[in-house]
Amino acid sequence: MAFAPHPYRTALEKRDPALPVRALHPDVSFYRPAFEAAICGPDNLLALFAVPAGVFEDPVIVDELRGRRSRAIAFQLKVEGHPIEGVDYVKLDGNGLVREIKVTMRPLKWLQVLADRMAGPVASLQHASPGV
Repeated sequence: MAFAPHPYRTALEKRDPALPVRALHPDVSFYRPAFEAAICGPDNLLALFAVPAGVFEDPVIVDELRGRRSRAIAFQLKVEGHPIEGVDYVKLDGNGLVREIKVTMRPLKWLQVLADRMAGPVASLQHASPGV
């Protein structure tokens, strides 16, 4: 049975950092691999989503799974030519707004390259996140 993609997926596919704002709950939290603290709030997430444009190469969504109040969005990309696979596990509220995103990626070797490239921008957003 086919279903419409979630607006968060659509925003990822269009690589438009402004698109997901309508899909995000005001108290959204974003958990990334290789970093302990969450990035919280729509404004901080939008700033974070703008960073990968200069880091990710050839990103593509390969699948989306739908649960009652969740989505799992599988993707592939490259960082410095190295392939990475990942999944965004997205928890939704009763209105379909994104409350939480947990990202998993593999393999660890190339994830470390990505973490090194994102460390500076992520650090500034962690300090700006409410409750962190």
